[in-house]
Amino acid sequence: MRIARLEAVPVSVPLHEPFTSALGVQATSDYGIVIAEADDGTIGLGEISLIWHGSGASLCDTVNGLLAPAVVGADPFGTTRFQETAARLLAFGRHSLAAVAAVETAMLDLAGKAAGRPVYDLLGGRARERVPLSMSLPIAPVEEVLDRARRLVGEGFTTLKVKGGGDHERLVEAVARLRAEFGDGLGIRVDLNMACRPAKEALRLVRRLEPYGVLSVEQPLPADDVDGMAELRAASGLPIMADESVWSAADAWRVLRAGAADIVNVYVPEAGGPVQARRIADMCAAAGAGVAVGSMPELGIGTAAAAHVAFSSPRLDQPSDVAGHLYHAGDVVRTGLEVRDGFLLPPTGPGLGVELDHDALAEYRTDTPGRGVRGAYRSEAADRRTARPAAPAP
Repeated sequence: MRIARLEAVPVSVPLHEPFTSALGVQATSDYGIVIAEADDGTIGLGEISLIWHGSGASLCDTVNGLLAPAVVGADPFGTTRFQETAARLLAFGRHSLAAVAAVETAMLDLAGKAAGRPVYDLLGGRARERVPLSMSLPIAPVEEVLDRARRLVGEGFTTLKVKGGGDHERLVEAVARLRAEFGDGLGIRVDLNMACRPAKEALRLVRRLEPYGVLSVEQPLPADDVDGMAELRAASGLPIMADESVWSAADAWRVLRAGAADIVNVYVPEAGGPVQARRIADMCAAAGAGVAVGSMPELGIGTAAAAHVAFSSPRLDQPSDVAGHLYHAGDVVRTGLEVRDGFLLPPTGPGLGVELDHDALAEYRTDTPGRGVRGAYRSEAADRRTARPAAPAP
């Protein structure tokens, strides 16, 4: 099998409801869908999922202009060679790792389909039967946070992540009321998305959260403030989780060497792909740090890629955010991912275990379709939906 063609298509898919964090308000996921076709007609899928440093959709040109020519004609099993080539082509910025991740994901999807095996088998095999999930609560009035929490707990989720920003009073009240209402049976995490500075401010907030048994405080300081994270961790009574500080394996090494995190949240888009994410997870485990798998949140393709990383990681010891598809009001794939009682069950089928929905892709894509390879992925129904009406007779 060889890759015959590959293209990235920009899409915009709405969330069920806008989600506010310290990074801003997200109402849609503006991502890129990578479609790779092998010489035997097999389709492999990847997703450029990115909500900061631009958007995933903004990286479609990077895939189409730089990465696609590098992989056409390549063996989809050759992800190591692809990563070496991508490192030379994209040395100008780590945000491009999300584009690299999408191409590597599509290659693994093809390889898994060729072998008749799920992607997690290509990553070393399945290490667990289910993955405990954590669902996120946005920055919102406390009553709204509680209403969302009640709904999620009613659906079987037992770990919730509370987003925080500049209003520490609101955050502490939300955490206190969650603990009072749900008791010790609910795992509560806090995610600050780099909202605190300096470390002393973060420490004051951590001290206020300590009485409520918070499982972890995620990325309280700016991504590059590794020394501040280490200082905070040394003084904190709660576990500190690194998120935005860790993209690549080199980032993970710096954070772990500095003692800046008890837990690392590993992302497929930020790592540069499922293989790279697994390597980072293994590094963290070897250093004695906890491991979770994070979410942008991704659509179905990206969620499936993260799921395969989570299921193949033997030292995954934290609830993970591998449920991005649940936040969205639509998708471009039909996915076999199943969530039961707050746990993600293993993906089924060869490759990623997802199937492209051509009509949905036509609905959510934001470019001008019909040029070159784009036309190969359009259905007749989609063409009818986007066709201009005939001009009235004069």
